[in-house]
Amino acid sequence: MRMIPILMYHQVAEIPRRLDPLGLAVPPDQFLDQMSYLSRRSCRCLSLAEAVDYLCRGGRTPERSVVITFDDGYQSVFSHACPILEKFGFTASIFLVAGRMGGKSNWEGQDEARAELLMSEEEARDLARRGFTLGSHTFSHPRLTQLSDEAAFEEIMGSRLLLQDVLGQPVAFFSYPYSDVDARLEGMVEKAGYTAACGGYYGPCSTFNLWRIPCLRDETALSFTLKVNGGYTQWTALHESAPGRILRQSVHSLRKRLNLRRPRQPVVLSHGSEREIERGP
Repeated sequence: MRMIPILMYHQVAEIPRRLDPLGLAVPPDQFLDQMSYLSRRSCRCLSLAEAVDYLCRGGRTPERSVVITFDDGYQSVFSHACPILEKFGFTASIFLVAGRMGGKSNWEGQDEARAELLMSEEEARDLARRGFTLGSHTFSHPRLTQLSDEAAFEEIMGSRLLLQDVLGQPVAFFSYPYSDVDARLEGMVEKAGYTAACGGYYGPCSTFNLWRIPCLRDETALSFTLKVNGGYTQWTALHESAPGRILRQSVHSLRKRLNLRRPRQPVVLSHGSEREIERGP
């Protein structure tokens, strides 16, 4: 069965590189070019619900189909990305940090000067009325694998209940912050009543860890083309397959052995004594 490429975006905004070291903010003109490319290729933009239905039924998926998702729920997605999507008749799933709506992205990696405005509750309701899918990205954007069972489930379930109250409609989809997921969390998401969940691009692919393809600031036309045509997904499947894991473990073991065998050299310290350190890379 052909896997449907699920694209993962964050911000669609012009942000100085020093405030966006990971390159998560895609400039609006670049995003417009990417959506224009999809339109020229007559790509079919599926909702996440449609894609999950195809995957669960195991039937033939439509050719040239993609899914577009956004993590965090930035205000720039409302103001820049969604109008561009509507221009081409596309849709998207937007995962909101339920307890931060209308505030700023003041979590790990996005604090202080890097914090950006998140869409408000009213803006989220407006997108829901316009046909976009709204999902949960937890209540406060923690690393869920580092939380206790009780705290993790509260983030997962509590955010769903809050968003359903805000939006006035069911919330069926979830996205793991930092793509941080394990089997324990997948079980919690299913228990909380979600239909499916999006992860990153590692770990076993399943209904509650749907692989996604990151789309970043430094994306080239060639790399974007490879991603939407399945090249990245095929690489992920190979990377996460049993032979791929064995190869990675072998390479890791080899590097570790070589590192242990590196010759050491004496280093003269400022006060004249000597000690041994590893030779640099």
